[in-house]
Amino acid sequence: MPRVVDHDERREQLSAAVWRVVGEHGLDGLTLRAVADAAGCTTGRVAHYFRDKSALLLHARAVMHRRMAARIDALPDPGDPRARLRAVALEGVPLDEERRLNSTIWATFLMAARTDPAMLAEHAVRHESWIRRLTGLLRDAYGVPPADLELRARGLVALLEGLALCGVATPDLYPPDLLVRAVDNHLDLLLGAHG
Repeated sequence: MPRVVDHDERREQLSAAVWRVVGEHGLDGLTLRAVADAAGCTTGRVAHYFRDKSALLLHARAVMHRRMAARIDALPDPGDPRARLRAVALEGVPLDEERRLNSTIWATFLMAARTDPAMLAEHAVRHESWIRRLTGLLRDAYGVPPADLELRARGLVALLEGLALCGVATPDLYPPDLLVRAVDNHLDLLLGAHG
């Protein structure tokens, strides 16, 4: 009897292999062969699911977004809007191995998106989703939100993304404790007496 293949499971396995390859070798090391080697399968199997490097990276980015959203949704509710905003913001910086890998995939994807219209469109959708989430959390933390709330949310996103890049590229200069202090400092500046 032929074996039943779980295609979603295979895609997830290949996505995990993409994450390993990008984490260890960067975008230049991302090839169908490297992913096949990391997944312990043939390049034919990888090519069956993903036509090229861009498709591999698009899928890995989508998985990263889903995992991050699931982690954020699973965070315990601290009962305080400012504490909730802080907890969610800290999911966006590389404080541990999982978040470091997320940040690496995100940074790799962002650089590739500069010259790939499909990746750029995907980035825009995910980026706006992150801004909407943080705008809502900022609104809750302010109580009475300022008129420039969305601009403040975009500034927070820019800070988090900059910290993510620095934390991935130069982890000795941006260790987790410094990343946490930078986020806390920015939230103090943003919220002041409102928090």
